[in-house]
Amino acid sequence: MPRRAKKPGGSGQYGPKPSLLRVRVDRIRCHGRNPRRQPNPEHDRIRTSVQALGLDRPLVITRKPGARDYLLHGSGSTRLRILQELHKETGEERFRWADCIVRPWEGESGVLLAHLRDNELRAGFTFIERALAVFDAKALLERECRAGELSPKRLETLFRERGLGLGEVVISGMIYAVEILWPVVPRALSAGLGRDGVEEIRDLERAAGEVWVRRGLDDGVAGNGNGRAVFDRVFAELCRRHDCPEWDIQPLRDALEREMAGETDKVRAEIHLELEAALAAWLFPPALPCGHTRHSGGGGDTQHSGPGRPQPGQARDGYEQD
Repeated sequence: MPRRAKKPGGSGQYGPKPSLLRVRVDRIRCHGRNPRRQPNPEHDRIRTSVQALGLDRPLVITRKPGARDYLLHGSGSTRLRILQELHKETGEERFRWADCIVRPWEGESGVLLAHLRDNELRAGFTFIERALAVFDAKALLERECRAGELSPKRLETLFRERGLGLGEVVISGMIYAVEILWPVVPRALSAGLGRDGVEEIRDLERAAGEVWVRRGLDDGVAGNGNGRAVFDRVFAELCRRHDCPEWDIQPLRDALEREMAGETDKVRAEIHLELEAALAAWLFPPALPCGHTRHSGGGGDTQHSGPGRPQPGQARDGYEQD
């Protein structure tokens, strides 16, 4: 009986080993959830190399049971498209076929995570491209695991089982970027606003929200159960107003202070100081008593600022690969 290779992820399931195969390029498709959303800046250089020498390494592909065509499993979309372009333009037989490694089907999430694993080793991807791919992977795993919404901590475990080393904090930051910031600052994120910029906005939102609630600026708003209904709308609108490729957080902060203070300079000076203090509390929390630890997960007496969000003073070093 032939030996069978264990699938990644510790699931205990088995599938055939990868095999080598020569496949027509018109029978291979790029994955629809490819993390790369911007044109590959290396396209022209890669095309010159492929036209002169062919592929320098096989494409890695997979195929869903019952499907006719193959899907790329991991990176290689630029090389595949170039081969398809060259065959269409020249009709040469050498561009019609590609040497491929065929991997067993591991589900939609397996294909997407293979792209993410490959792309973690490459430069040229924006933070939001990676974040959107992680968010897609989260949705696929939730559907495949049928376990409801997966927390950043649980996702960290599932990703590690599948060979992707992303920590809980980086996953939480990516979810925040997609759910909260992508709808309101898409231009800044597409232009390359990175993890530090995202966390800076997140710190400002938390601190300003605390000042807003403490001053009772949402008091009397019908249906406001958390004291921040108006603040959340104001914050989103101001983000949209200041969204641009050359992102600078200072105009957003100034606008928030003006919104809270109205027309009174004296009140704005007070709010400025309160905001400074609130930011400092998040960035430099007071030391805990001897023998106590600060937790980032649920349980105990930890106070949360939102699902999966890091607490004051929690390290941002969960970004293990960038």
